[in-house]
Amino acid sequence: MWMPPLEDSWKGPVEFYELLFGFWTSYPFLVFWWTRVLRAPLAEWRYLMLAFFGAAAYWVNHYFLKAPSPVWLVLINLYTVFFLTTWWLVGVRGQARSLGWKLLAQSGAIAYGVVYILFEQLARKGVTQWGMHEFCWMALGFVGIPALIWWRGRAAARADASR
Repeated sequence: MWMPPLEDSWKGPVEFYELLFGFWTSYPFLVFWWTRVLRAPLAEWRYLMLAFFGAAAYWVNHYFLKAPSPVWLVLINLYTVFFLTTWWLVGVRGQARSLGWKLLAQSGAIAYGVVYILFEQLARKGVTQWGMHEFCWMALGFVGIPALIWWRGRAAARADASR
């Protein structure tokens, strides 16, 4: 079977525990951004889609971070365009709002990326500088994701009950 060439030497220091920790800890930021800052709550599937595609930058950084300069640069820039376009299509497009609101909403993609990376870096620092085992960060994820599901399920139930 044909596979694209993936050199092990191209891999960056990004690890799965960082991805998992960043995913569940940045998810509340998405909800806060859309519900409190923009006052435009999204359907839950939209939050999940934005979070998933935000997390998917991990693939580029994990498998291609140390690739020859043009390879990584092209891939990360293509992915950035893809992510910003997806953010627009999933969250912003179709909203009957002002141009200023749409620009603020679109800027949330950058803010979300920063928040996600900060949480990933927290996990990395925990392992590399504080001596925590990556298992601890994985365990936090396996507690955090069900907690997110419970939290968002309760929010949906409250919204249904108020209708």
